[in-house]
Formats: sequence, structure tokens, C-alpha cells
Amino acid sequence: PNNPTGTFIPAAEIEAFLKLVPPQVVVVLDEAYNEFLAPELQYESTVWVRQYPNLLVSRTMSKAYGLAGLRVGFGIAQPAITDLLNRIRQPFNVNSMAQAAAVAALNDMAFLQRSAQVNAAGYRQLTQAFDALQLEYVPSFGNFVLVKVGHEDSAGARVNLALLQQGVIVRPVGNYGLPQWLRISIGLPEENEAFIDALQNALR
Repeated sequence: PNNPTGTFIPAAEIEAFLKLVPPQVVVVLDEAYNEFLAPELQYESTVWVRQYPNLLVSRTMSKAYGLAGLRVGFGIAQPAITDLLNRIRQPFNVNSMAQAAAVAALNDMAFLQRSAQVNAAGYRQLTQAFDALQLEYVPSFGNFVLVKVGHEDSAGARVNLALLQQGVIVRPVGNYGLPQWLRISIGLPEENEAFIDALQNALR
């Protein structure tokens, strides 16, 4: 899924794009939000790595795996690319504790499934509130929702400030050319409810 819209490009379209890219051009496929996709929408990008020497697939442990504080992730590519990356990376850039936690997380499928379930429930909670408030939003495949909070160009900044004054932090996206919109991360039920209450106050 794309950040900040949460939209999703199907596998067939990505592979069609890969076929058109010249082999000397490196393609980075960032799959930070892949684990939030429904199983039928997920695809095995490692197959593409074997087929396209110019492809690098990156994953993070900061989202669905819940290891944001450890700043750990991984990349998959053919040796020609990984060798170049290894030459320029900083020494000791991922500590042993983070590596151990990442390996454990990769083997904890129960937590990953629970994370996806909580996210799906939170998505329904937020979008139902947006529908009730008659707010336009972009259907999302990630762990956030892009919502339009007004019609004037200052709407995003205005509502963001009103939320901050209530202790609620969201992400303005005016720098993406979307000054009327805010990106809302999906949280636990009580966190989502606190945001909804604050949003209602901010829109008054």
C-alpha cells in the first residue's frame, strides 16, 4: 500500500512495470505495509527478485510487527545489489538485540495475525465515524486512513492544530499537495475513540 493514500497496486501492474524498466535502473519496492493486506491480495515478491536483478524489496519491522523502537528491517535483492549496499552501509547499524527481536517476530505468526485483525477492526471504527460525520476518505489497505477535513486549503492545518491542542497527533499531508487532508494512523479501539471525539470537537 502507498503512503499516505493507503491505495494498492495489484501484482500484475507491478510486474508489468518491472518488465518495462531498463536493467541498469534499480527499482526499490517498499513493502512496509504488506502485512496489512488481505491474504488474497498479497504476492510473493521474492519470485520477482529472482527474475529481475535490478529489483530490491524492502520490509520494515516497525509496522505490523510492532518493533518501531528498534529501527530494524531487511532487504531482499540479488548479490550484485546487496554487495553494493554492504559497501556503503554504516558499521554496526543494527544491534544484536534488534536482530534477535526481528528473528523472533518473523516466527510469531499469531502476533502478526492479531495485529492485522486489530488494524482491520480499527479501520472499520474510523471509517464508520467518517461516514457519520460525512467526511470523504480514501479506502485504505494500510494501517492509516487519509481523510478530508474541509474544503478550504487551510483545513488540514486548522484541524491538525485543533487536534494537537487536545493532545491528539495526526499527520498533515500538505507537503504531498493535499492541504485539505490528514493522515490518521489506526490505533487500539480506545485510541481511535479518543481521536474521533477530538475530531468532532475540532470540526465544530
